[in-house]
Amino acid sequence: MQAIILAAGKGERLRPLTDTIPKCMVKVKDKPLIFHILDHLASTGKIHEVIIVCGYMANVIEENVGNSYKGMSINYIENKKYETTNNVYSLYMVGHRIKEDCLLLECDLFYQQDVIDTIIDSNADCNILVSPYDKEYMDGTVILAENNIARELVVKAHQDKNMDYRHAFKTVNIYKFKESFFNGKLMPALETYVDTGNRQSYYELVLGSLIYYRNDNIRTVLINANRWYEIDDLADYERANQSVL
Repeated sequence: MQAIILAAGKGERLRPLTDTIPKCMVKVKDKPLIFHILDHLASTGKIHEVIIVCGYMANVIEENVGNSYKGMSINYIENKKYETTNNVYSLYMVGHRIKEDCLLLECDLFYQQDVIDTIIDSNADCNILVSPYDKEYMDGTVILAENNIARELVVKAHQDKNMDYRHAFKTVNIYKFKESFFNGKLMPALETYVDTGNRQSYYELVLGSLIYYRNDNIRTVLINANRWYEIDDLADYERANQSVL
């Protein structure tokens, strides 16, 4: 199995931490985020290649991680347009390098091993890791689902004050794709999206369009919200460091 880690962004909301290092090198519990992620991937015993899409301070990532890690080969794709593009373009750059089932992760996640173990054996065409949504402290993309079947993906900008969150789940930003779905459905949709000039957007919108047409086996995989943290800003960073994970 392969894994993709998106790590191209500047992480400006984590400044001054990211003034001298990329976001994935920020330390939580005295270890850079990227090494937490790689340790969890290696511990599954199922990942043989990790593709890291880097951009901001790409050389720092490559110098620290190297070309192999605990039995996994590490390969890099550099998004040199990281300042004018968003994660839809970073994922698009992976192109057709995926040859088997794969995981997709974002680099700003801090989580326990059981989080990755929960999704890695999921068998849908597309598996989306989620937690119950609590609008008191969560924001960002949500999935509306029934019986673990994804019915709609709603990005933050499209959530208004009247939105019904009773069937809403927060995306963890960890996905598992079958190779046939990634190369046969997701990548063609990404290519169409990017080729029309939408390079500053999010891959979640592309995935949302596939959910909208309801012609794919796209399912949610549920975990408790206390098993993971997304490190978007300094407040998130402090919460993760003070957590019991």
